This record gives sequence, structure tokens and C-alpha cells, in this order.
Amino acid sequence: MKSVSRRQWTRWQRAVTGLTIGVLVVVSGFVWRAVTATVTIIPSWTYNVGYRTSAPTVADGVVYVLGGEADEDRMYALDAATGKHRWTHKLPRVPSNEYSEPVVAGDVVYTTNDGRMYALDTTTGEQRWTYDTRNRAKVDLSPVVTGDAVYFNDDAGRVYALDAATGKHRWTYKNHDLVDITSRRVVAGDAVYFGDDVGRVHALDAATGKHRWTYETNKGEEVDSGPVVTGDAVYFSDDIGRVYALDAATGKHRWASRNRSFVDVTFSPVVAGGVVYFGDDNVYALDAATGEQRWTSEIRGIPCSGVIVAGGVAYAVYAGKAEKRMYALDAATGTERWTYEVSNGDFSSDPVVADGVVYLDDDEENRVHALDAATGTELWTYETDGSIHRPVVADGVVYISTTGGTVHAVRATTE
Repeated sequence: MKSVSRRQWTRWQRAVTGLTIGVLVVVSGFVWRAVTATVTIIPSWTYNVGYRTSAPTVADGVVYVLGGEADEDRMYALDAATGKHRWTHKLPRVPSNEYSEPVVAGDVVYTTNDGRMYALDTTTGEQRWTYDTRNRAKVDLSPVVTGDAVYFNDDAGRVYALDAATGKHRWTYKNHDLVDITSRRVVAGDAVYFGDDVGRVHALDAATGKHRWTYETNKGEEVDSGPVVTGDAVYFSDDIGRVYALDAATGKHRWASRNRSFVDVTFSPVVAGGVVYFGDDNVYALDAATGEQRWTSEIRGIPCSGVIVAGGVAYAVYAGKAEKRMYALDAATGTERWTYEVSNGDFSSDPVVADGVVYLDDDEENRVHALDAATGTELWTYETDGSIHRPVVADGVVYISTTGGTVHAVRATTE
């Protein structure tokens, strides 16, 4: 596989939309955009990895991404500045719709594949170790690496802990009445937290794997969102939009919100500045200590993303009757600062906010939108060759991987 130069990119230019330099129109406190000019956006580089990709991981000037051919999967390491190939490590082919995102810790990159965990040297791609779960359950979620341990789970409800340096097995936890682990695992302090498909949250001792506590919502709704641990509290939500706060050490109930959503909610709450932000039919903010509602928006739609809080603003994408919009709400009051209409795009991941820019990936039109975080003005739109994983922004570059099997590097600004 070879990088694609700027000259070779000519055939893609018609698929690339541009930088919009707009005039802001303010009506009743709403900020809208008006397009007046278009400038073509050309990527710094692209690299094809076969078909499909994982979301990219960028660390120490290297982009790590999984891709595949008909008979094998591969981990690629690419120079972040040039797209030049550094190394490839071949893995057994696994029939799966998705790859897990690589995880880099120190000089090791970790990835899951075919019921195994792999640890590869970041410099050479050589295998440090592999661990086989010895069962047919899939391991297709990214591991959590913290301290000297690697934590991951399979789709049979088992949680594993390995030594990060050697891959040596430390412990396996299996709750026999646990049908499925439906949330991502969260490791905080000395505990591992996760949710299941019958409305429970579990806490395990991170060193031994011993069960500490289980909390049941008594609603039986799946806990798809990853628990959020802040201070001495654990926050999570269930599928019908209720948010819960528990004591992190004991699992004791502190409070639960009264909200009930009529749509399936799979996004995690966000905790910032003593406030819990969450989106179901609307976006709302709760006091983190008491659960008391501080404000509720008037969006009244279907959430297409989680809520992202940055710079005193809460961002989220919602679907209305005729269109989808990105909303920017004042995090303290819920007041609408601006909205951006995104037609009927399909959004499968949360917005990314970096350096004063909000990035949206639109799977319907295979585009990434870059918006000014303060005004909602569209800065540029970039079209790719397939559905898009959540972009990664590092050192002024936006890295985009697609189901078309291509990794793209695009400058975050056009200056």
C-alpha cells in the first residue's frame, strides 16, 4: 500500500467540498450561516489499508490503524506528518463489522482480534506477547491500559486483567447470570466498573478481580453508556434516559433523575464543574451532588450524539422533524448560542472539539464538517470515500479513517 501524494489526489477533488466563508445572520438570538465562497480542501496525505479501518490512534508522531485484506487483518503504523509507512503487523482474519481502536501506552500498542489480545512494539511492530482467551467469544472492544495492567472483556460477559509488560494472566471475572456486558469498562482508582443488559452496574477490585458490589436499577433497562467516575461518585444512564449517581466505594444509591426518554439512549453523561450533562429528548443539566435539575433545553428531538462540554459550551446533534442540527448551548444556563443545520446526515459518533473548532462526521454523505466553536460558522467540509470513524485531532491535523479503507490527514485550518 502506498501514500497518495497531492498530485495523485486530482481524481478525488470533485469529491471534496470546501471552505465556506460566511456572513453571520442573527435572528432572535440564533446564529445562522450564509455561504459566500468555496475553497477546495486537499489532504496533506492519504493512505489505503485495504478495506475497512478502525478509528485512528495518534501518539508520538505516529498514526496507528487497523485494516484488512480478504484473508488477513493488519495493524499499520504511519508517520503522522507524511503518511509514510513505518511498519505493518499481520493478524488472523476475523469476520467482523468493526475493528477496535488501537491503544498506545508507553512503547506498546495494544489491540484485540479473534478472541486474543496483542501487544506490539511501537517502533518495530514486533509482537511482544499475545493472550488467547481460549473461547469462541469475540473480543472486539478496545482494552483499557492503566498502570501495569490491561483490562478487556469478551461478549460472553467475562472481564480479564493481564500484566501489561508480559501478557501474563492475572484474573478473569465471570458472573454466570450476566448475559452481556453492554457498556465500556472504566478503570478508576482501584476498581473496574461496567454496565450490563439487565440494568445493573458492577464494580470489581482492579487488583484481584473480586466482586465489590452490584447496583440494580430495578427497571431492567440496558446500561449501554460507560460509567463516569468523578471524585467519590459513579454516574451512569440507562436506555430510557434516567441518570444515576452512586457511591464509588460501596455502590450505595445517591440519587436518580426523574427524566424518562421515549427514545433509546446509549450515550454517557458528562460531568464537568459539579454538573452532570445528559441528552435524551432534550439536553439537561443536573447538580452532580444532589441530582437537582439546573436547566433543560427546548430541543425536543432525537439525540444523534452524546453531549460534549468544552469551553463553557455544551454541544450535541439532534434530529428534528425535517432536519438534523448541531446545537451549542451555554453550559451554565442552557441558553442557545447557535445552531448548525446538517441536513439529514447520519451521525454515529460524538462531536470533537479542539482548538476552537467543532468537528462532525456525517456518515450519510461521508463528510467531516469543521465549524467555528464560537459562532457555528462552517469553516470547511471534507468528503471521503466511506463512512467515517470519529476524527482525531493532533498537532493541528485532523486524522480521518473510513470504511472505504483509507486514512486521511487534513490540516485543521486553511491558513
